[in-house]
Amino acid sequence: MRRTRLVLGFSLLLVAIAGTLAVRWLISPVDLGPRSRPHGAGSRPRTATQRLKSESGQSSNRLPAIDPNLPIYIGPTRRLAAQAIDDTAGSTLNQALIGLARRSLGQPSSTDPLAQQPTEQLRLDLVHVDGLRFLELMLALVNSRQVQTRTEAVDRFSDHVRQLRYEGGEVAYCRRHHDFSRWAQAAERQGYLVNLTPFLPGVRSRRRPLPVHSSDPGLSKPMRQPANRTCLTALEKTLAVDQAYVPLAGLSAVLPSLRSGDIVAFVTRRPGLDVSDIGVVDVNGQQINVIHTTAGPGAIRSEELTRLARESNGVIGLTFYRPIPNSDGQADH
Repeated sequence: MRRTRLVLGFSLLLVAIAGTLAVRWLISPVDLGPRSRPHGAGSRPRTATQRLKSESGQSSNRLPAIDPNLPIYIGPTRRLAAQAIDDTAGSTLNQALIGLARRSLGQPSSTDPLAQQPTEQLRLDLVHVDGLRFLELMLALVNSRQVQTRTEAVDRFSDHVRQLRYEGGEVAYCRRHHDFSRWAQAAERQGYLVNLTPFLPGVRSRRRPLPVHSSDPGLSKPMRQPANRTCLTALEKTLAVDQAYVPLAGLSAVLPSLRSGDIVAFVTRRPGLDVSDIGVVDVNGQQINVIHTTAGPGAIRSEELTRLARESNGVIGLTFYRPIPNSDGQADH
């Protein structure tokens, strides 16, 4: 009997040991070698930059370049553009343009935002006003109205800005129209404007070298890049324009030919400038006013265009352009 108990106890001990070993074997990790592991097992999830590196072969510290043609809307500019296009849908082109110019009164000015960007991009800003960019945006808006949806309208708006701002619509610093005269000539070639000045009485003309932006590399962040300095320096060596203008003494004879929405530029003798100011004609009965932008106050209306021109330092005359529909709102390509 005692022997039977010993055998039974020993058997139970063996069963317990065997059970413990079996449990340990079942829960122990087994390394089946690198070919059996799922991809990425035992490591942290890869970041987006690491995935770009493995998928495209790029260095982990370089992201894909941003397409400069993609518009960057400052603040609520996208919404403001859609609303402006909606609000002027039933107006003629010149009525729409002067309506938008009047709406801009009181908007703050800003220093040239494009001068602060080291990389050229298609920046659109309807929150602030800035001289030539102000006219450019107004002209793009009134040519973006023959559309079915707001999305199409805003897309067309950005496309018109690109065509107006850059030679051939190519977003690059050396392709940007830095001066009014070049901008106006390009807009005329593309069918956005008609130069009224050569057809007005008493007109004169002059050949004027355009401002030399390349002479001061510290003027803007883009000019700090050697490639931009090189191309702009080469461009400006022989850059000049033929300007037709109505002398101050002859302005009274041309005022009856103007209408609201026309564009006016103040031709100046000041060194290094082709024009000293630009704006939109605003006719109020017999009085010819101008909506333009100034540093500080922003968009303002100045009464009596003739008086303003005579009181402006260095101005010798005015030149006038009339906006026209650009192929029913379709930008040229």
